[in-house]
Amino acid sequence: MKRIYRSLAALLLLPTLAQAEISPKKLYDEVTPSLVAVQFQFAGETINRELIGPGVVIDADGLIMTPLALFNVGLPDEQLKDFKIIIPSQTKDAEEVDAIFVGRDERANVAFVRAKEKHEWKPVKFEATSAELGETVYSVGLLPKSAAYKSYIMHSTVSAHLRGEVPQELVDTGLAAAGSPVFNSDGKAIGFVNQGPTILLNMEDNERDMASVTNPPKFYTPASDFLSSLSDVPVAGEPQKLPWMGIPNMRGLDKEVAEAFGLTNQPAVEIGEVLPDSPAAKAGLQRGNIVVKVNGQPIERPDEPKELPGILARQFRRMKVGDKVTLAVLPAAGQPMKDVVVTLEEMPMRPNRAKRYYAEDLGFVAREMVFNDTYRQHMPANSPGVVVALIKPSGSAETAKLQNGDVITQLNGKQVTDLSQFKADYEAFRKDKPKEAVVLVVTRRYPSTESIRIEPPQ
Repeated sequence: MKRIYRSLAALLLLPTLAQAEISPKKLYDEVTPSLVAVQFQFAGETINRELIGPGVVIDADGLIMTPLALFNVGLPDEQLKDFKIIIPSQTKDAEEVDAIFVGRDERANVAFVRAKEKHEWKPVKFEATSAELGETVYSVGLLPKSAAYKSYIMHSTVSAHLRGEVPQELVDTGLAAAGSPVFNSDGKAIGFVNQGPTILLNMEDNERDMASVTNPPKFYTPASDFLSSLSDVPVAGEPQKLPWMGIPNMRGLDKEVAEAFGLTNQPAVEIGEVLPDSPAAKAGLQRGNIVVKVNGQPIERPDEPKELPGILARQFRRMKVGDKVTLAVLPAAGQPMKDVVVTLEEMPMRPNRAKRYYAEDLGFVAREMVFNDTYRQHMPANSPGVVVALIKPSGSAETAKLQNGDVITQLNGKQVTDLSQFKADYEAFRKDKPKEAVVLVVTRRYPSTESIRIEPPQ
């Protein structure tokens, strides 16, 4: 009888023991030294602002991971300057360490900076471990600059596993601010809070400053989604080589359409467009083809069909330039399935790496034209011209109705070939005739053009 009582007592104690596997106070103390703030200057043509966001140390050499949103892909790389890592302290003033921008990793929606100086960095080691529904998870994050970057801990319960382009874990009550690592009840780092009401730690008003406290995030990204990025970090000063297939438009088939193609209970994506001379075009893919499998495996099932194109694009984005991808394709209803092998090429240059020129007196920025520009305008690839990237509010260019995205093809009657020629011709004209108007011919919807006369300030 005593043995039975002892067994019952042990069973009753099991939940208590499981909950006691981690002490929130101990976790808080261990994780706090791994949390830092990342500070840099955004030195734009019309604005210069200090930005501060959250970061977590991920290796002993001072590599810091931040949410990608802190370095929006639209921000030109050359305008991100003067990086510092701020090491908060609960007992003294924060320490600042010079750093460099390593780069963005769009495959995993994170970015990296690295310290230039040695320090006793304490990294967080993320693990590909999933939390069960109903399991308690903890997140440790930083309060904003106005609260001296004090660390704080939140606990919540996993409510749902969400599928989609980026897998997310939903919790019931809330998590610490964006940039916070997430831990399971064993104290293992299993996720990262990648989004929230604000990403900045130095907002300009108190109400927005504490938005992540008053309206805490409820989603985190599981570590399994970004672990591969931690072992393949971008190289500072070098553009990350992302693979490219050349299929800008895809559509996930809903249940009825899929069944019409004989694809019952099978995720599938219809190709909407294949770009000329792209890897997809070279492989023979065509508009209307239905992709059913990738390298022999079914496409990951989404929560709803509209997420399928993002899931497939994300799968391609995580491959390597030069990889051969075998797609099981249904050419059309009633036709047999066939395999199409596509060799991935490097994605064309993005706008954030294009060179820029500021026509300061007129208040607009022109930059090199990249693939995204010619595609958006339906212009032939390698078309001559430059693109309007920024217009100063209340400047002469805005008054003259110049618009962002305009493609400048002529300057004072002369053909514009590229940015260097545009800059040379503009500066020569302005030096010779400092008070005269500039006449630009721009393309807004190829082949439609407009002529715009911009008067300099008098």
